[in-house]
Amino acid sequence: MRALEKILEEFVEACLKQEDSIKRGDSKTGNKQYRIIQGIRRDLKENPNYGLEKLIPFLEHSSANVRLTAAFTLIPILPEQAKTVLKALAIGRGTIAFNAEMTLAEWEKGNLKFD
Repeated sequence: MRALEKILEEFVEACLKQEDSIKRGDSKTGNKQYRIIQGIRRDLKENPNYGLEKLIPFLEHSSANVRLTAAFTLIPILPEQAKTVLKALAIGRGTIAFNAEMTLAEWEKGNLKFD
């Protein structure tokens, strides 16, 4: 299993690349980064020494997309903290604000599924 520090670095890198690809309209790269993020979530969940809680510091990251992705990942286990971040992001404009707003709405409806 990869070291935790490496996994967390890859999480941030994938979030940043995903944000950049969205801005450029490059869905192929954005989708690739999403798959990488999914794999990181799985790695964190499956390793008993790690856990999704390792993403908590990223709720305060300087990148809005890192905060968004961390909040989405953490909402099932830390709903109030994640919702606070999502509400702050939803106030803005653009894709990240829209995604934050939709995540909140779907969470409230019970439509979000986590594997």
